[in-house]
Amino acid sequence: MTFKKFKYTAIACAALAIGATSCVDDLNVEPKDPSTMTTLTDGKEYYQFLAQVYGGLVLSGVDGGSDITVDDPGAGVYSRQLWNLQELCSDEAFIGKNWNDAGIDQLDYSTWSSDNHWLYESMSRFIFQITMCNEFLRQIDNASSCASNPLSAAEISQMKAEVRAVRALGYYHIMDTYGRGPWATENDVVGTTPPTYTRAQMFPLVVADLRDAINSIAPAAQQVYGRVSREGAMMLLAKLYLNAEVYTGTPMWNECAQVCQQITATINQLAPEYKYLFCASNSKYVGNGEILWGIPQDKTYTQTYGGTTYLSMGAYNANIDAALSQRLGNPGTGWGGPRVRPELANAFSAGDKRYLIYEGTFTNDLNNIADWAIDGSGYMCIKYVYTTEDDYDNTANVSNSTFNSADFPLFRLADTFLMLAECQLHGVQCNGQSYLDMVRDRAGMPHIELTADNLLAERMRELYWEGHRRSDLIRFDKFTGNSYLWSWKGGSQQGQAIDSYRNLYCVPTQYISTLGQNPGY
Repeated sequence: MTFKKFKYTAIACAALAIGATSCVDDLNVEPKDPSTMTTLTDGKEYYQFLAQVYGGLVLSGVDGGSDITVDDPGAGVYSRQLWNLQELCSDEAFIGKNWNDAGIDQLDYSTWSSDNHWLYESMSRFIFQITMCNEFLRQIDNASSCASNPLSAAEISQMKAEVRAVRALGYYHIMDTYGRGPWATENDVVGTTPPTYTRAQMFPLVVADLRDAINSIAPAAQQVYGRVSREGAMMLLAKLYLNAEVYTGTPMWNECAQVCQQITATINQLAPEYKYLFCASNSKYVGNGEILWGIPQDKTYTQTYGGTTYLSMGAYNANIDAALSQRLGNPGTGWGGPRVRPELANAFSAGDKRYLIYEGTFTNDLNNIADWAIDGSGYMCIKYVYTTEDDYDNTANVSNSTFNSADFPLFRLADTFLMLAECQLHGVQCNGQSYLDMVRDRAGMPHIELTADNLLAERMRELYWEGHRRSDLIRFDKFTGNSYLWSWKGGSQQGQAIDSYRNLYCVPTQYISTLGQNPGY
């Protein structure tokens, strides 16, 4: 089964709401249609259910509707919510007041409060995704006894393992952003109130479950496109180990390096050209290529206002010159949303092939955040494009004016290489410098010494706008305090210190009665 041309299908039922938490009334999180089928009788329907689990990472909801009640379903997409939490508070991206979306400025300035609706929507989306995974795991064993097309034990085992990995991804994002949340698995009775766990309590449980699931997931060379491979799941495990000290107080650099080395034992070649990893034909690099875990998008079959649509159409300025606009596939229709913070543009040296930033007559500053005119503040990111690798600069083959077909690169091998470099910084003998050198080689840049400051800057240059920056800044102890300031940090154009408690987002108001609140808020 190929997911690139598979229409994600509704298999929603009442149990798919966040019925496993006592927050459900407060959150008003509901299935799109409670009357939708609650019993699956054909094995193919379980594959449709599996597609919905994967689709939850990038689609607004079932059949274009919304799985959760939010004010704007398109803005409530999992990948878009995650990106906002990781990038807008950092030195890489900024949304000006030209959008005038309530609460966005709090993310820009890192001055959020528990009433910020973006925090409510992101936590709702993360928990909903976990709950959907739990419901799949409750039902999948029934697939062996379907009246039509019963699934084999091997199929069921692999599907269960994959969904456990997707669930671990949801818990990883809750741990990383909020540091606490409801803990529920498929073994809990729907409707009962789960305990609230901190990230330190969640961590060993998520790691153990993910480690157990990994060996039942097909390796990348054998996996179906669009489904997580063994190497993709291992990358998630490596990410957990990478941030273990932040989450639990105990570093796990050796464990991180060991898993990264397992990945590089089977996938060890970077794509030859950086820019092609983010174009409409980047599916060729997904799975058994540099994009270890990619979230499929297709302009016809998986239309979304999140993912790379948000990072292309959403980030393009409608006033750019006609030639560039045509190449990007959106003549005169850009949303003028996320723009580049000056610190990102300034991080590059001349000739770096990764500099996919349009300058034009824009200015590399954020002096005017009220507007974003053609001669206004902030450069434009053109990392994600609508053209294909073979026709990257060809305007003739772009026919869609909204939805992008570029898959979202959740995890990449270049990140694995840089993680090995970071492990070496922390005393692990793993050839980290040579992996850093390979990343620099592809960019056409000279080698640099492996130091903490150099590596943090290199992670920005390589991984910008891919949804990792906040976590990186926290791990390098640069996010809060005043050791590193960037434009509009703390609400000041020159940047100012923010308190250390903001290394975690606050629990949204709608959840406080059941989850409590993080210290400092």
